[in-house]
Amino acid sequence: MLSIQGTPYEIDQSQFASLKEIGERVVSMRSTGALTPEVLSTIRKYFKIKNIYHSNAIEGNLLNVGETRTVVELGLTITGKPLKDQAEAKNLSDAIDFLEELATNQDREISESDIRTIHFIVLKGINDDNAGQYRAVNVEIGGSEYKPPPIESLNSEMSDFGEWLQKASIPGRLFGVTEAIVAASAAHAWFVTIHPFIDGNGRVARLLMNLILMRFGFPIAIVTREDRLRYYDALEYSQASDLTSFVSLISECVEESLEEYEEAAKEQREKIEWARSLASKFDQKEKIRASNQFEVWKNAMELLKSLFRQNSEILASSSDLGKVYFSDFGTLEFEKYLSLKTFGSAKKTWFFRLDFRSGSQNIRYLFFFGSPSYLMKNGTDVTLHISREEPPGSFHYERLDCLATNKKPSFVEIGYNAQDEAFVVKKKNGEIQKEKIETVCRKFIGDIVENHFVA
Repeated sequence: MLSIQGTPYEIDQSQFASLKEIGERVVSMRSTGALTPEVLSTIRKYFKIKNIYHSNAIEGNLLNVGETRTVVELGLTITGKPLKDQAEAKNLSDAIDFLEELATNQDREISESDIRTIHFIVLKGINDDNAGQYRAVNVEIGGSEYKPPPIESLNSEMSDFGEWLQKASIPGRLFGVTEAIVAASAAHAWFVTIHPFIDGNGRVARLLMNLILMRFGFPIAIVTREDRLRYYDALEYSQASDLTSFVSLISECVEESLEEYEEAAKEQREKIEWARSLASKFDQKEKIRASNQFEVWKNAMELLKSLFRQNSEILASSSDLGKVYFSDFGTLEFEKYLSLKTFGSAKKTWFFRLDFRSGSQNIRYLFFFGSPSYLMKNGTDVTLHISREEPPGSFHYERLDCLATNKKPSFVEIGYNAQDEAFVVKKKNGEIQKEKIETVCRKFIGDIVENHFVA
């Protein structure tokens, strides 16, 4: 593990290869003139609306993308939607405008005063008594065991963070281009750990993170509503000073933005939203049929996940030394299901993860959705692919299909055959067979214990 300069955080060295690659892509695009002011101007509105929608949606805002655009770009009030939600969209738009001003002058240090100003803009007209003011009471974070610092140490904590931010926000002073994502991630994690405001900490943290990325010439990182559970999970890990998982997530977000920038630079980016383009391939009858298939498939997958959760909890409660942790990342949306069903692409398809721990040993297995492999495509729908963290502690996952080792579970892919109402598994030797759902769960967990924890 490597320490992140001036912060309480560490990061696994395995992350730096991908960070270097992203940094080189950014430098290349700028040096070749691909990211001209004209190109950036054409996509500014798109990224702004996308950023506002997802950042607010993570906090429970009910506006959809279209409604967010109506409120921000047209200044209209939408009947039937909470006024608070509409005010949040307008305020975040104003905060992003202020951020762009701060990003322009790279030699100007970002201060505590700027943080308060950003927070004031985010909460103005919503909670004026607390807008721009540090909290005067102790708080707890819902769903987390972590407790933010008490009010007695709040000013000192923010002073330490502010001094670091002043240096970190100027490219080249503490961090180079290849470390931009590390600096931005550390700023976000450190800020939410302090949790200096009564409300709006998440929004301000994501704004600070993107301000640093903008200062270094990077596109912004948009943590989407679909990644909310993974986002919270990564932040929870950061409380123990390990920023690897969070940096991995933010790197993926930056890469997604880079891809959109590259498409815009080539003037080849699609003008029609992907979901609408995909839906046009299906007539109304086909969409209804696909929707019905999706509901059957989704219920089967939710049942599978539930049994994995139950069996892992039973094992954890029965063991005095070992621990098993179950992390839920939500379910797959219909549009992504359609894409994978037709062998298209879809990102952010994590389903759940199992963490097996005993002493210093920690083994993680991640289950994510994908198109069925060649041997599984007959009779199965979208399938669950299984990957393992390699190396341990890196938050980098390799599909079991690609691992050259004998220490694999009995099967590497799980599908559901709706016609036969049966689960189908692909074994590590490539054999395909039907299995009872209870057998799938217990056999997999048993294999992990035998392969990794039995001498």
